[in-house]
Amino acid sequence: MQKRSSKLIKRVIKPIIDLLLIFGVNYTTFSAISKEVYISIAAKRFGKRKRLANNSRISIATGISRREVSRIKKLLLDDKSMEEQVALPLQRVIDLWIFNENFHDHDSLPKLLSYDDGNASFCKLVGQSRVNVTPRSVMHELERLGLIELNKEGKIRLLQNKVINDSNEDIFHARLNSFISM
Repeated sequence: MQKRSSKLIKRVIKPIIDLLLIFGVNYTTFSAISKEVYISIAAKRFGKRKRLANNSRISIATGISRREVSRIKKLLLDDKSMEEQVALPLQRVIDLWIFNENFHDHDSLPKLLSYDDGNASFCKLVGQSRVNVTPRSVMHELERLGLIELNKEGKIRLLQNKVINDSNEDIFHARLNSFISM
């Protein structure tokens, strides 16, 4: 690929990636969705007689391994999507906070967590969710996304149970749709 083409592609995807980052959609999720779209388009574009292209043809056109093409094509044919298979790391933290008995109270509501004091601390939560980043980074990102708040006592409160949630989903969709109408 020529440098000029690479620059143009970057220019096209930069605003989309900026938007995804603003709303907490990470590279892993974007990559999974991109693979799905690549395979879906290649299967239709390179198929013959109204049939989908075979895995080898899709693989050579997309640069995605035949094994991965086969796996994703099966998901597409079963009407499932890749993003359902990929959990956002921040969502894993939130899900553990909601569903793990160490991090919710007897009414099954998420506990207020101290940062690093005790068995039910935010640091323990992040450690158990296996997100491979520091608890402080996770806390700042959840706070930036408006998913947690620190109360006056320094306890961390969960405000939303999804990274893309009812309060921001319409805005996210409207901004994504603005790229389609360009």
